[in-house]
Amino acid sequence: MADDGTPVLTVRIRTLPEAVVVAAVGDLDLGTAPMLRARARAALDGGPGALIVDLGGIAFCGSAGLQVIAELVAATAAADLPFAVVADRRPVLRTLRLSHLDATLALYPTLAGARAWLRERPSV
Repeated sequence: MADDGTPVLTVRIRTLPEAVVVAAVGDLDLGTAPMLRARARAALDGGPGALIVDLGGIAFCGSAGLQVIAELVAATAAADLPFAVVADRRPVLRTLRLSHLDATLALYPTLAGARAWLRERPSV
């Protein structure tokens, strides 16, 4: 949280050979989820070959954050686009597992693991 009590989230986008990576750092909650949603949607609008959302820097993930991930699962499935999530912290993994979202996406503890999964996928 910022000194004034507002939630803090930083979202960075970078393009790799395998995918566009949307990396978030901070708290993913009702106040910050719209930022992740907007940045991930902008990345999808660019027509990437795949999308990776890196939540490795997320300290807290609330239901609004899960909603964004669920929306991205649906959007990438509709576009037949490979989608992976990187998460290795207990708060994020726990919420993904409790919501059963972990069963609907490729989940990896590292960005390297998600990239390897994309490289190993059969070409269509």
